[in-house]
Amino acid sequence: MLNINIKEKKFNDNIILKNINISIKEGEFISVIGPSGCGKTTLLNIVSSLDMDYQGELLGDFSKLSFMFQDDRLLPWLSIKDNLLLVSKTKDMAEIEEMLCLIGLNHILNEYPNRLSGGMKRRVALIRAFINKPKIIVLDEPFISLDYPTSMALKKDFLAFCKKFNPTVILVTHDLSEAVHLSNRIIFLSSNYATKILDYENDNNQESDIKRIDEKKNIILDLYPKILEGKI
Repeated sequence: MLNINIKEKKFNDNIILKNINISIKEGEFISVIGPSGCGKTTLLNIVSSLDMDYQGELLGDFSKLSFMFQDDRLLPWLSIKDNLLLVSKTKDMAEIEEMLCLIGLNHILNEYPNRLSGGMKRRVALIRAFINKPKIIVLDEPFISLDYPTSMALKKDFLAFCKKFNPTVILVTHDLSEAVHLSNRIIFLSSNYATKILDYENDNNQESDIKRIDEKKNIILDLYPKILEGKI
């Protein structure tokens, strides 16, 4: 069990986060949604111990954690092989090749990032996020700016790795459909300052059926018409 207890986070005299309490079971997948600029990335930085300047505490083992960003962050002067070896703790090439094979990228080991499509680079970043078998993965809108087929393919690969390694996942997203598709629970934040206003149990079970996702999204918006504005 992980517990995120943030009493207050400020930048200068401005309150960014306040009274955020989230408990997460091992292996659970939660999404965090809130208006632009409300502090979602700040929340991830606190969870990842990149930001220690706040009042509150994190309870549980946050040590084996991996971060997946909005861009691939591959080093362009290194091959895909060397990009992955750089972060791998075991330096096990057989393990790296196996993970590439799982998503059909075993042929790109010696390529450089500039030879790959945007979707392929994101999938390499996905492998990098899982390479050390983290207990927790935090995601800052990693599926953003991809076309729909590429985004859905990346989500499918991500869920396949989740099934294999069973991490606890915290995803920040602006996309309610994405949250309904992927999450067991959706945490909604208010704006200016951010606090938790709704903890929604989602029973979609990670099914990718578009009609079902739209139906469940519409149920949420019918119950809480202003929820995406940060209002309950």
